[in-house]
Amino acid sequence: MRKIDAYQMKKIYAIGNALGIKGSGHDDELHTLVAGVTGKDSIKSLTYQEAGAVMKRLEELQGAAVSPELTNRRTKKYESRPGGVTPGQQGKIWKLMYELKKYDAVPNDVSLGDRLCKILKKEMHVDAVARTPFIWLTYTQGNHLIEILKGYVASAQRKGGAGNGIEG
Repeated sequence: MRKIDAYQMKKIYAIGNALGIKGSGHDDELHTLVAGVTGKDSIKSLTYQEAGAVMKRLEELQGAAVSPELTNRRTKKYESRPGGVTPGQQGKIWKLMYELKKYDAVPNDVSLGDRLCKILKKEMHVDAVARTPFIWLTYTQGNHLIEILKGYVASAQRKGGAGNGIEG
């Protein structure tokens, strides 16, 4: 479990202070509120989500806008190597693969990574694994792959369904 962040701890104390609920020990009003929300009497022992719940409750008491829900969503980071496919190219390739998937006439159980590997094998004669499909591609090959995928998407759009030539 992710522990409370330093900014969350500071925010809890700051809102508590603004409300006149001082956090000076384990028997004060702030710690009583924390125990009421989470069942824990120590702010340091809170998890990230519990701290979010405490901040939400404090903001409700303060009458301020409530913080947006905490999520564990992170921006996808693509690995790259010098002279290889850039993170921007990788993002574009995956975007085109998802767009291509929209045109499947019949739902396909094959993962997008496996489909991409089959396209790499057919069009570029490169063996790849779904986990790291771009490892052996150069920057120029990445551009070429993007153009190939654009063609697949355009073909699928014209046909109004599956038409990419790469089935499971």
